[in-house]
Amino acid sequence: MSTGDLYDYTRGIWRLSRTRAEQAQYAFAVYRGIIKEVYKIGRWFPAGETKYRERKFDAADLENRYEFIGTVAPDKIREKYVNRVMPERYYGNPIRYYNC
Repeated sequence: MSTGDLYDYTRGIWRLSRTRAEQAQYAFAVYRGIIKEVYKIGRWFPAGETKYRERKFDAADLENRYEFIGTVAPDKIREKYVNRVMPERYYGNPIRYYNC
């Protein structure tokens, strides 16, 4: 997966508590329990309000969902998490909150 696709699939479109999500500083891109990238969350939006590179959605899929815009986290943060195993596996909702 390209870096652009990884970002797009990580940042949206999620059913979540926007109030709680707005407390989070970082979002992890995780595949099979391994953190592939870390993004510094800039701001949350209702799904469909920001542009994606190639990802397309049906408008019905966007209701009550959210997306963020952000940047790749600083190197100090990435060094701490990228290529590490998530502290715990979770098989339900793909959204997990830590320390927020």
